[in-house]
Amino acid sequence: GHQFPAVGLGTWQGQQIPIQRLPTVTGKGTVDDENALESSIIHALQSGYRLIDTAQLYGTEHVVGRAIRNSGIPRSEITVVTKFWGQWHHDPAAALQISLNELDIEYIDVFLMHWPWATTPDRKPLRKDESPTFKETWAMMEGLVGDKCRAIGVSNFTQKTLDELAETAKITPAINQVELHALNPNHKLVEYCHEKGIVVMSWATLGGGGNSDTKEVILGHELFTSIAQAHGCSTGVVSLSWAVQRGINVIPKSGSHKRIEENIALVTLTDEEMDTINNAHKTIKSYRLAKDIQGLRMKVDGKDSLQMWTWQDFGWEDESGNWLT
Repeated sequence: GHQFPAVGLGTWQGQQIPIQRLPTVTGKGTVDDENALESSIIHALQSGYRLIDTAQLYGTEHVVGRAIRNSGIPRSEITVVTKFWGQWHHDPAAALQISLNELDIEYIDVFLMHWPWATTPDRKPLRKDESPTFKETWAMMEGLVGDKCRAIGVSNFTQKTLDELAETAKITPAINQVELHALNPNHKLVEYCHEKGIVVMSWATLGGGGNSDTKEVILGHELFTSIAQAHGCSTGVVSLSWAVQRGINVIPKSGSHKRIEENIALVTLTDEEMDTINNAHKTIKSYRLAKDIQGLRMKVDGKDSLQMWTWQDFGWEDESGNWLT
């Protein structure tokens, strides 16, 4: 029943981190890094942003909380989303307290399970059917909803995992935060979530990072530059506008005050332009960034996986490699 801002600010500042190096909360950055991030968050809030996305993995929760307190914007006007990592699937209540302590704000608006896979408390990956399963973790999360945690949600779920969750869930996830960009548009998944009343929040809308050329394509390919020229805006704004026009929330990150202001000034694309971007995964290429998170990749039963989950476990692909989302 609450309104949810269409454009927010992401706060992931690092590169891919090997899972074996992850402490309980990712090590904090330098003072200069933290001051720059705090300045960016404050500028975003004072420029009209009312959604901030963070996670325990990012190591930025403490900066997000400080920026909110120093922004001059009432806490009640700001939506804060954060996420807990796999080693807390056995005790999401403890994870919530960690985030509350780090953020040092009265409550969290939406608390997300960062991935459906779990690890042991010492971060050894578990297979999909090993306890705690994401269904067991969700049952524990449902008990967190209240004054300190206004809503709960998931991240990196598909139709398959959401269907499995629905078998036992008493609360429908408020949000599903997923990789979504023109080369991985998730047309089927978005339609599914909207039918279920689940808000889709997009990460890597501008192509993300890593070792692929996805970002370079989305920001530099003629398909996007021609549309940007027609609207007198950047290609980044074109991609953000495309997602929002589909009813998707976006959380671009930027350290540039100018870019922060630009990213919230969306444009209205024509039906033809929307169709062109919707089909970019066919006319240019399709690419799933998540499959190349090197710190999480491993082989299981001879198959590629992230943390012991195959692409079929996630519901990304069928056994023949056909995309399902």
